[in-house]
Amino acid sequence: MIQISEIPALLEQLEDHVADDLESQELDFKQWEDSFREMMKILVRAVVSFANAGEGLVIAGVKERVKGCEKAILGIPRGVDPLGVQKSIYDQTEPHITVKVHEISTEYGTGRLLAIQVFPGMPPYTTSDGAGWIRVGKENKPLTGSRRREMMESMGYHDATASVISESWKDAYSPAALERLREMMAEESAPQELRSMSDEDLLQAIGALKEGKLTVAGLLMAGKSRLIEKYVPCHRWAFRKMASDTEYTIRDEGTDAIPLALRELERYIDADNPVSTLEMGFLHPEFKKFPKIAIREGIMNAFVHRDYRIPGAVMVKHYSDELIISNPGELIGGITPDNILHHAPVSRNNALASILERLRLVNRSNLGVPRIYSSMLMEGKETPIYEVFGENVELTLLGSVVVPSIRLLIKQLSEEGIKIDVDELIILNYLLRHREISAQTAAEICQRSVRRTSETLNKMDVDCNILTAGGKGRGRYYALSNEIHRLLSEDVQYRRNEQAEEAVLKAEILTLLKKQPLSNQEIRQVTGRTAQQVRKLMAEMENDGVALTGKGRGSKYILK
Repeated sequence: MIQISEIPALLEQLEDHVADDLESQELDFKQWEDSFREMMKILVRAVVSFANAGEGLVIAGVKERVKGCEKAILGIPRGVDPLGVQKSIYDQTEPHITVKVHEISTEYGTGRLLAIQVFPGMPPYTTSDGAGWIRVGKENKPLTGSRRREMMESMGYHDATASVISESWKDAYSPAALERLREMMAEESAPQELRSMSDEDLLQAIGALKEGKLTVAGLLMAGKSRLIEKYVPCHRWAFRKMASDTEYTIRDEGTDAIPLALRELERYIDADNPVSTLEMGFLHPEFKKFPKIAIREGIMNAFVHRDYRIPGAVMVKHYSDELIISNPGELIGGITPDNILHHAPVSRNNALASILERLRLVNRSNLGVPRIYSSMLMEGKETPIYEVFGENVELTLLGSVVVPSIRLLIKQLSEEGIKIDVDELIILNYLLRHREISAQTAAEICQRSVRRTSETLNKMDVDCNILTAGGKGRGRYYALSNEIHRLLSEDVQYRRNEQAEEAVLKAEILTLLKKQPLSNQEIRQVTGRTAQQVRKLMAEMENDGVALTGKGRGSKYILK
């Protein structure tokens, strides 16, 4: 990397060269824009590019395509704080990137430049919105799936599902698993040409065969259980029908191929997944407590993204009012529960993900998580909850009856040619429980930037007439429009009554915490809620001074 001490001599070369001539794999010049927010987007993109490529230096305050120091070195505004720039870059990157920002004095322009040093780390890195780039020569290229894969392979990452087993495919494959796979392909409208192929041609076409032998990914999708146990000993599925947090009434598990495992898990869930029927004109559609799309996407994502190198099962715990799907393996590539909805797709098992994409059983454009959200929110249910516990990722689906007016609203808008996307559903769902929403709050729950979310709110106000705006400046807020409020009035009142009851419940818990610390189990006894619901409730009370101390069974909630 270019050292800070070398910068003065480097700047002198701008007398006879344009900045673009001096740029390289490790050096980039940027002219300072009038808007600090826009400038930070430019700098964050450059920093992410260098971080993914290894290291680099960004010099801010230099015009790129003019010759002569006086014309090229314009400098930065006097009010720009280097520490503020460093903090902004840290906040806007995932995983967070810590850079060093140096102020460089110069006789030209405003007299100040910024030199931002980017050091080697553990890529891949993205912005907090999930966008990624990588430095290639003088350019910042989008971090596509193929580039991400090449980068991870060059750093020694190994895809456990890409290796080949020793048995012939005819001895290793399971006709039952392959038949179930074809059924799933038909359900997802995979090409008829693919579905009608012979077993060998199908396995070859989807990338499950290499030189007449199954890959581990192919074995997981169409292999015999005994060979899966041999070559992928950490693969396992498990189901528990929970009577409480400590007791279950049904237990089953196995090492079947993924299509067969999915069939068993769905069968157990459907045995206790009540149906609600709505009257919508001549139609009487049925809606289950836990939507099929959310169940399937959640389970398939768990198999695709689990770490097959560590022990553990893709586990489904079925409570009366919630479904918890968990898998071994931490989130990777900068994905967190706070950005998972719109983060660029990342997979540790590329061979397995590739097969499932060709079969149309998963989508590698990060549509799986939004589909889970949409399938829940379109029925007025709570948003899905993603959490990380050690080396495990948990997805919780909260079951409830369908909200008729939400379905009716979506139907009416569709007939008018208006499509509601996942961000708009999240905002609408929030307003079922709250009277108004700000752009900042909407950005947090939609996992978007405030600018992007403000555009969505404006569209819902001006174009769709779903919302109405009030207030000005920082006090600007949005509420349901009068027409939509009338349509949803009964459900809105019901949800707000729920909210009022929850406020009373929180007040009771705070009163108890003033007297003594409480464990999760003790709060369950008071509230009648599940462990998962208690964790969610107590997390909402952090602003009230509630904190969790200790670990495991000895942990307790206290009032700070």
